[in-house]
Amino acid sequence: MEATEAIAKWRSIRKFKDEKVPDEKILKILEAGRRAPSWENVQPWHFLVIEDRETKDKLVKLSKGQKFVGAAPVVIGVCGDISAWDKPKNKEALMELVEAGVMKVNEAIIDKVMLEDPLFCVAENGPAMILARTFEQLGIAYGFMGIEAVNQGLGMTIVGAFNNDTAKKKSDLYAELKSDLGLPEDVYLLALLTIGVPDHEPKARPRKPLDKIASRGKYGRPFSV
Repeated sequence: MEATEAIAKWRSIRKFKDEKVPDEKILKILEAGRRAPSWENVQPWHFLVIEDRETKDKLVKLSKGQKFVGAAPVVIGVCGDISAWDKPKNKEALMELVEAGVMKVNEAIIDKVMLEDPLFCVAENGPAMILARTFEQLGIAYGFMGIEAVNQGLGMTIVGAFNNDTAKKKSDLYAELKSDLGLPEDVYLLALLTIGVPDHEPKARPRKPLDKIASRGKYGRPFSV
């Protein structure tokens, strides 16, 4: 399936057939997330494949009773690793780019410029920006994963409405879930991807016309071809 076709076919799927999702398809979805672009190669993500009933039941409670979360054959927990932005780890990620030949700078430039300038170094901007950039990076990754899910003939919904480190409600249950999943202190569960074989065909969601969201050269100047 071409990427353009997969994007056009995207729907948020909340009803799934009672069928197991083959590991080979899950692996391709995970690989799509792994291949996503990342700021300075930081890759502040971890993907947890969740299939057991007990954990999914807790996720339903944390997501305000959204039953489709528990009914999905597979839930991928998209986690953000806040510690990935620490300067030593950031430097390691940048050096990997240098070693791979995709960035031509020396170590001194990395140390004295890239890791000291707030424009380049997210850690220089404080916790709020670190969290914002983490959400941004995860969004790019699971956007890729959603298109690959369609390509694999599967349905997916991105669930952001649940209690976690940022919502700070049902904190006892969330703490229990973090312990169950073995999440380190600096790793936050920030999104859920419910995945399975679609059991309905929702209509396409309305989208703003292109002339309302795209301009050429100046805001409000229509992009026309």
